[in-house]
Amino acid sequence: MSISRLSLALITLALTNSCGLLFDPSLPDIDEVNLAKDAQSAEWELLDECYFLLQEDFEEGRSEVALIIATHSEFPRLSLLLQDFEMMQQQLAGDLVTHYANLEGEQLSALSALLLARVYTDRDKRLEYAELSLSRNPQFAIAKVFELGIRAEDGESNLVDELVTLLDDNPGCAEGWRLLAQLAPLYANSQYALEAALTEPWVLDENSVLYRDSKTVADKAAVVKLLQVGELDEVHSRLLSRLLLNIDDEVFVKLARASAYARGSNPVEALLLITEVIEIEPENHVAIFNRALLYRDYFGYDAIGKFSNASNLNYARCADLLPENIRQAEIEDLTHFLELTKKYSQNNLLRRTQAEYRLLKAKKQL
Repeated sequence: MSISRLSLALITLALTNSCGLLFDPSLPDIDEVNLAKDAQSAEWELLDECYFLLQEDFEEGRSEVALIIATHSEFPRLSLLLQDFEMMQQQLAGDLVTHYANLEGEQLSALSALLLARVYTDRDKRLEYAELSLSRNPQFAIAKVFELGIRAEDGESNLVDELVTLLDDNPGCAEGWRLLAQLAPLYANSQYALEAALTEPWVLDENSVLYRDSKTVADKAAVVKLLQVGELDEVHSRLLSRLLLNIDDEVFVKLARASAYARGSNPVEALLLITEVIEIEPENHVAIFNRALLYRDYFGYDAIGKFSNASNLNYARCADLLPENIRQAEIEDLTHFLELTKKYSQNNLLRRTQAEYRLLKAKKQL
């Protein structure tokens, strides 16, 4: 029995499409994202209102926000926002688990399972309830993003393609774009990271509190992406300076300038700025991580871990900041960083991956 060339071509096309061999997943364009933003504007307006209430006075705002949630069950982000504030208020994790477990027992919805997943600290429980949420509603994109984030913490590969496919189907999933901004650098895909940063902010009202805070987040994200492109040319340097002038966050600005100095082969200025940050915030995990990178990548040390370039004229300005045993100092900083970020690992995926690799390598060289 023979098959015509046309039939064979159609069968091949069907197989390659179904197996993903012919086309790579692609992100939606910015016009699709903007249309999705417009469609979600009512939800984000309510989020802005709730954000203001909770930020002004959490205890009073909590009751008002609960009423808004009860009358707008179609907007799951409202419940997630309230839960975020509950966790920021440092309520006992056990109390939150009990509360949301009771809620889950009463409602049995995709949202209730996701809310319970988010308050667990145990990875297996988080994944179990994320999957339960998706079993109740496979189209619940926010739950899928949460599940992908958990899997990313375990170093699972090929997650970016899954995330890009999800965003292609759900261009208005802000949570997915924000996870992409974290995951893309792990897979050396700076273009995805930049496109994700450009989707911010999601709030449309420029006069709102949430817009201003979101705009700051967006400007910071743009700064971070600029610092990932390598050595900054004149155009990128001017853009970086303009963005930093708009950001009212002394610590972030110092850290960004330190990164720019390091990329410009000026580790002395970078170390001085990082030291200033650690003096302001001794437990600043980003500063501690960046100092570890400076120790290893820019100041160099000999076979026994001693600083080997003390005679360099430019280093005289920060000689008193350099430890005698740089290798041991690097290990201490990396260990401290991993401890500080243990509870917030999803927000530090790239740095934690780098820290774990560098720590293993440094320990082998002791």
